[in-house]
Amino acid sequence: MSDIRPATNQDLNALLQIERDCFQSDRLSKRSFQRFIKPGSHRLRILEMDGQTIGYALTLFRSGTNLARLYSIALLPEYRGRGFAKQLLSDAESEAADSLCAFIRLEVSESNPAATRLYQSSGYKAIGKIPAYYEDGSTAVRMEKRLHKLGQGFCSNSPYYQQTTEFTCGPASLMMALKELQTDYQLTPSLELALWREATTIFMTSGHGGCSPHGLALSAWKRGFAVKLYVSSSDIPFIDGVRNIHKKEVIELVHADFVRQIAATDIESYDQTLSFEEWKEILARKQPLLALISTWRLNRNKAPHWVYIAASDDRFVYINDPDPDENPLASPADFQCVPIEHQLFWQIARFGQQKLRALIQISKHQQASEKTD
Repeated sequence: MSDIRPATNQDLNALLQIERDCFQSDRLSKRSFQRFIKPGSHRLRILEMDGQTIGYALTLFRSGTNLARLYSIALLPEYRGRGFAKQLLSDAESEAADSLCAFIRLEVSESNPAATRLYQSSGYKAIGKIPAYYEDGSTAVRMEKRLHKLGQGFCSNSPYYQQTTEFTCGPASLMMALKELQTDYQLTPSLELALWREATTIFMTSGHGGCSPHGLALSAWKRGFAVKLYVSSSDIPFIDGVRNIHKKEVIELVHADFVRQIAATDIESYDQTLSFEEWKEILARKQPLLALISTWRLNRNKAPHWVYIAASDDRFVYINDPDPDENPLASPADFQCVPIEHQLFWQIARFGQQKLRALIQISKHQQASEKTD
């Protein structure tokens, strides 16, 4: 009789033995298993057969999102080919579905055809590859399975750019939007830094300044695109957290200059608090959007952060997050086309004491219509 249950400290030795028997490299350590046995944004479930632990599945959940990732699944060799692996996989999917995840993702080595067949037979689709992903140098195939009908799946055609500095999330998000509208647009670190220099609010302060909504809107407009800027307040963004008087003066001057420049363009600027329904109407236009969020729900760090909204449907917003965190267990798939329910995204899409909301909608300029009789 087989049974699947949460792992406990009493299972630690059995888990380590399974790891040694199943993997030559990329093994989970004792410390890692101890961490995943404790409650958290993960599920470590073991499969027992007649009281013996014969396999496990580890599923990770990215905080603040509706995304699950099957990090590892292992079954003792002598029990393979008897349906136990599929039982573990189905259990992991049920855990993810119960947590309202839109879909579950995983990586599998190209040199593991048996595992690949298991995932394919269970409805997983390949969405990309990661060269030299594993310690042995083998390539990983990224796969995904949709868990809810409304989840539209991986945004396979959505451009992704990972920021190369800790302070260029705004430029990186803008670059993804520009690439969406103009596929031959070249995304380079030089462009990333040029956009940051144009759009940042803060100069000559300790640390690197962040990009304001107004600065990013101007940068998009200067590159020939139509721009609509939505900010919930006419107050100066990000100034509440600055105590130094001189720094505040610098921010005020830069912001005033951005506002003057915008007034001389055809950028449509709206200083108003959008309702939830108005925000959903903007999403429904299916045009590239940059959104300012607070990262607190994602990583417990209260920082302003720009993301690119790659897609949306009736239930989820899908973001491309240009700033993968330093978690060694993270995968690129954790930051691309990340599903977040509308109401949850609405809660994180604001920042600071001002509860500032900012959206930047970018599109191609409409061509003048031909004259007709």
